[in-house]
Amino acid sequence: MLLQHSTLLREVTNEIQQNLDTNTIFQIAVDKIQNILKADRVAIFRLDPESNYTEGVFVAERVLPVFCSVVSAQVREESLGLNPVSRYQLGQVFAIEDVYKAGLSEFHIQIYARFEVRATLVVPMLQGDTLWGFLCIHQCSGPRVWLPTEIEFVQQLATQLSIALKQAKLYEHALEKSQQLQLALQQVEIQKEQEAWKAKYERNIAEIILRIRQSLDIQDIFRATTHDVRESLGCDRVVVYKFFPDWSGEFLVEATAPNILPLSELEVPMVWQDTYLQENQGGKYRDNATTVVADIYQESYRDCHLEILEWYKIRAYMVVPVFIGETLWGLLAAYQLNVPRQWHKVELYLLKQAGAQLGVALQQAELLKQVRESRDKAEAANKAKSAFLANMSHELRTPLNAILGFSQLLARDENLTLEQKQTLNTINRSGSHLLSLINDVLDMSKIEAGKIALNPKNCDLLPLLDSLQEMFALKAKSKGLVLNIQKSSQLPSHIRVDESRLRQVLINLLTNALKFTDVGSVTLRVFTQPLPAPFSLNQETLQPSLSLCFDVEDTGIGIANNELDHIFEAFIQTSSGRRSHEGTGLGLAICHHFIHLMEGDIQIQSQLGQGTTVSVQIPVLIPEVKAVEDSAYANVIGLAPDQAPIRMLIVEDNPENRQILKRLMTELGFEVQTVDNGQAAVECWQTWRPHMIWMDWQLPILNGYEATKAIRSLEAQDQDAGDLASQNAVEITDRLPERTIIIAVSASVFEDTQAECEDVGCDDFLCKPYQPSMLYELLVQHLNLKFLYGNQGQTVAASGDGDSPLMRDREAELQLSQRTEEWLTQFQQAAVELDEELVSQKIADITADNPRLTKKLMKLFSGFQFDQIADLVDNALSLKGKA
Repeated sequence: MLLQHSTLLREVTNEIQQNLDTNTIFQIAVDKIQNILKADRVAIFRLDPESNYTEGVFVAERVLPVFCSVVSAQVREESLGLNPVSRYQLGQVFAIEDVYKAGLSEFHIQIYARFEVRATLVVPMLQGDTLWGFLCIHQCSGPRVWLPTEIEFVQQLATQLSIALKQAKLYEHALEKSQQLQLALQQVEIQKEQEAWKAKYERNIAEIILRIRQSLDIQDIFRATTHDVRESLGCDRVVVYKFFPDWSGEFLVEATAPNILPLSELEVPMVWQDTYLQENQGGKYRDNATTVVADIYQESYRDCHLEILEWYKIRAYMVVPVFIGETLWGLLAAYQLNVPRQWHKVELYLLKQAGAQLGVALQQAELLKQVRESRDKAEAANKAKSAFLANMSHELRTPLNAILGFSQLLARDENLTLEQKQTLNTINRSGSHLLSLINDVLDMSKIEAGKIALNPKNCDLLPLLDSLQEMFALKAKSKGLVLNIQKSSQLPSHIRVDESRLRQVLINLLTNALKFTDVGSVTLRVFTQPLPAPFSLNQETLQPSLSLCFDVEDTGIGIANNELDHIFEAFIQTSSGRRSHEGTGLGLAICHHFIHLMEGDIQIQSQLGQGTTVSVQIPVLIPEVKAVEDSAYANVIGLAPDQAPIRMLIVEDNPENRQILKRLMTELGFEVQTVDNGQAAVECWQTWRPHMIWMDWQLPILNGYEATKAIRSLEAQDQDAGDLASQNAVEITDRLPERTIIIAVSASVFEDTQAECEDVGCDDFLCKPYQPSMLYELLVQHLNLKFLYGNQGQTVAASGDGDSPLMRDREAELQLSQRTEEWLTQFQQAAVELDEELVSQKIADITADNPRLTKKLMKLFSGFQFDQIADLVDNALSLKGKA
C-alpha cells in the first residue's frame, strides 16, 4: 500500500507540476485523490484573507453523483468545528471517523449533515507562513477510519498543492507582468505612431511656414497655404475667408481635392451671409476661438444654418481665425464633404499655425505696401528735390558764371588802377562766397546720396591761409574784431589734400566764428602734430605724413551744452544761430562730413557767454615735388607757335556766358564760331566741321543731349561712307583727333547729368562757373596743345605729362579687359585694400606694353584715387565676362 501511495503520489505530482493553471491543478488533485482513496468527496476549501481567514469557499471538488456538490458554498471556518487557524499553520490535520461520535455540538453536526458528511479528513494548505486553505476528504456513505498512510499521503499531496499554488502564483504574476509589458509596448507603439504622426504634421507646418515666408505676394501666399494645408490634412477643401466691414464675407482662395469641383464651378454663392457672425461682429473668433465639428447633424444647428452647410456639401469642418495684429481679418477653414470625420488635435494645431502665419504674412504684406508707398513718395520727393536743385543750380550758376567770367577778363587789363583792381577782387570774392553758399546746398544733397568723393592734389598751404586772412579781414574790421591767423613755423609749404574741401571747411568755421562774435577776437591757429601710428606711411615718392591741425577760437556768445550733441546735424541751428537769421544750418554738417571723409576729426568746446573753440585734425601727405598742379596754367596768354589751326564752336544760349568763352578762346588764338541753340550747332558742324565744341546742356530747339546725339550719328554715317573729311574742312594734322571733341558745359553738378553726357558721346564735362585754368587743362588733355606764358614767354606741354592726351575711362577699361581674369582680380583687390606696393607692381606689369594706359593709371595712383582704379578694373572684368 505504501509503495502504491508513493507511485500514485509521484504521478499526481508530475501532473500537477506540468500545469500552471490553478483550476486545472485543483481538478487533477481532487480527481486523483478520490480515485486513490475511494472517498465519496474530495474538495479544496480556500480561506478569504479579507475575512481574517475566518470564512471561505469550496473552489474545487470530486464527488460521487449520489451526493450533493459543495463547490461555491461559503462557510465560516468555525462552523465546521475545525481547530483554530494557528494550529493549521503548524501543519496539524483534523480527522473525524464519525461526526456523530466525535462529541461535536448539535450546530456543527447540522452543518456536516447539510453537506452529507459522516467522516472527514482536513489537511492544511500553506503558502509560506500563511494558511491558504484546506484539502478536505469527506466520507458521506458512513463512518471511516483514516489510516496513517492515507493521512500521510494526503499531507504530501497538500504540500505538493501548496508548491504548485506558489508556482502558479508566480506564473500568474509573471503572466500579469508580461501582460502589463505587452500593454506598455502597445502603448509605446501607439505613442510612437502618434509622435510620428505629430512629427509629420510638424514638418508640414514648418514647410507651410517656409512657403509663406518665401513670398511677399499675398495671392501666392494664399494659394500655397491652402494647397499645403489641404495636402497635409487630406481633406476635401481648404478655404481662405475674408470679412467685409459689415462682418459678412467671401471666399477668396480655395484648394480642392482632385475629384471635387471648386466652389467657383458650383452654383453656390462666394459671399457667405452668416447672421451670427454679422450680429456679433465675428463672434467667438474675435476671442481667438476655434470651431471643430465632426458631423453637422450631431450639432444643434438651426435649419437655416444646416441649409447653408448643405449648399456647400459640408459634413465636417474646422475653422480658425486669422488676425492682422489684434484685428480679426478673416478665417481659415478645412472641410470634409458628404461624410463625417473625427478631427485630431494635431490637425487643429496645424490649421491654427497656418492661420497664425497667414496673419503674419498679411501684416508683412501691409507693412510692405506702406513701405513701398513711403518709398515711392520719398523717391518722388527726392526727384522733385533733385529737379529743384538742378534748376536752382542752373539758374544761379549761369549768371554767376558771367559775373566771375567778366571780372576775370577785366582783371587782365594792365591799365586798371589799384582801386579798380581791389573792386574786381571784391567782386570775385563775393561771387566765390555766393558760389560757396550754392555749393553748400548741393554738397548736402550729394552727401545724403552718398556721392561725395575727394579729389586730392598738391596745393600751396601758406597762400591758402593768406587768402583766408584777406577774405575775412574786412568783415572782422567792420565788426570791430581782431582777426588773428597764427601759423606755426613748422608748417610745410606744400601738402597733398583736397584743397577745395579744406578751404570750404575753414571758410565755414571762420564764417561762423565771425557771425557769432560781437566783441573781442577770432583766432585761427595752424600747426602740425605727428600722425597716429595707424596712418603712418612710408612711400618712395612721399615724405613722412603728419596731422595738420586747425583751432578756430572766438570770444563770441558760445553754445549751450544741451545743443552740442546735435551741432553736426543737417539743418540744425543753435538758438544763437536762429536769432541771427543767417545761414542754412548746413555749414557744420558739411564740415563734419568732409573732415571724416578726409579721415580727420573735429571737436567743439564752448561755454555760453565766453566763446567757442573748434579743433580740426586732418592727416595729410607731404609731396616730394613741391609743384602745385594748378600752377601750370597760371599765366597762359596764347597758343605756342607752329601749331595747326583749330576750329572751335561755342554752343551757349546765354549771351554773357557765350561772350566770355568766345573772348577767352579768341585771345588764345582759336578760330571761333558761336551759336545759341542745338539745331544751329548740328548745322554748323555739317558745314564747318569744328575740331572742338563747347556744348551747353540746356539749350532751346535741341538741347545739348539731342544735339550731341545728332552730331555723333552724322559722324558715324560719314565713317561708314568712307568720307570722314568734308570738302569744306581743313586738312587735319596727325596731332589733332580724327573726330570732333565735344565738351559738355553745364551748371548742374549732379552725377546723373555727367553720366548722361558721357553716355551720349561727350568727351568730357565742364561745370559752371569755371576758372580759365580748367578750360586750358581740357584743351591740353583733348587737343594735345602747348601754351605760351606771359611771365617767361615759355611754352609748356600738358601738365608735364607728355604730348599725348590722357586716355578716357572707357578706353582704359577696354585695354584692361585684355589682361587675364586672375591678374585683374588681384589688381582690383589691391586697389580695394589700398595696397600701394601691389598696385604699383601691377601698373609696372603693363608699362612696356601700354604706356598710355600706364599714364592713366599712374595719374590715378599718384592722386591716391584707388576707388577709381578699382571701378576701372571692375568694369574691365564685366567687359571680359561679356566677351
